[in-house]
Amino acid sequence: MLRIRDLAIKALVKRQWAELRRSSPRLAVIPYEHIGLAVLTNGLYEREELSCLTDLIREQALGGGICLDIGANIGNHAVIWSGLFDSVVCFEPNPHMSALLRANLALNGCTNVRPVEAGLGPEDAELPFSFYEEGNDGSGTFAKGTGDRTLPVRHGDHLIAELGLAGKAITFVKCDVEGFEHSVFQGLSETLARHKPVIVFESNSAELGASSWNVLHGLGYDRLYMLRHTAHTASPLKRELVRLFQGHACRIEPIDAPPAYSANLLAAARPLA
Repeated sequence: MLRIRDLAIKALVKRQWAELRRSSPRLAVIPYEHIGLAVLTNGLYEREELSCLTDLIREQALGGGICLDIGANIGNHAVIWSGLFDSVVCFEPNPHMSALLRANLALNGCTNVRPVEAGLGPEDAELPFSFYEEGNDGSGTFAKGTGDRTLPVRHGDHLIAELGLAGKAITFVKCDVEGFEHSVFQGLSETLARHKPVIVFESNSAELGASSWNVLHGLGYDRLYMLRHTAHTASPLKRELVRLFQGHACRIEPIDAPPAYSANLLAAARPLA
């Protein structure tokens, strides 16, 4: 029975990938984790959102500058954006994810992407990191307790200067760091105030989103948007059924404040539409 099951799974995956191969990069993943499962079934993680953001980057002519990918994970976003920006700088402190990131950059010939194995924050520190803390998706997070080991966090503005980026045009920032976004923005305050890049960041709750937005608003950002997905707030089962029959789309909508539910938000210092 196990042999029959394996053959059936391989046949389904092969059929799925015959359709996805032309529009998907080559990605090394951990197959049983959240992002790995998405890549195996859809070719990319957050494919619809990536498409929406790619359209925005082109429409706003942001590609002539540098993209900072903070919390780069396996490089799912970076391998796509390497073809849009002059260069991409990826920050990923988790050594497991960083190894996959480097492999994926090599697999896709992303010679203009620079991986940096460090987290960003308001000060230089060595902080406890948990590889499998309850509530995260398997990518790991800086821990509330002792953690599994300590990993480096660097003051954002200082590291940007050390990397020789302070005087260069930083036009876009992606920040997905499991609830520590506001700390990242505090450490990058000079960089963000100077360059005013468009920022996409994760907001897991109204409280966390407000913390990040308050920092950005104080740096001159006054436009807030949400990446809204089809059936975004529906239950998981209903959401997938709606997307199955109606399709899955992502669009950018202006909002006044971060929502109570988990969403990815966009901050800008000028109108995006």
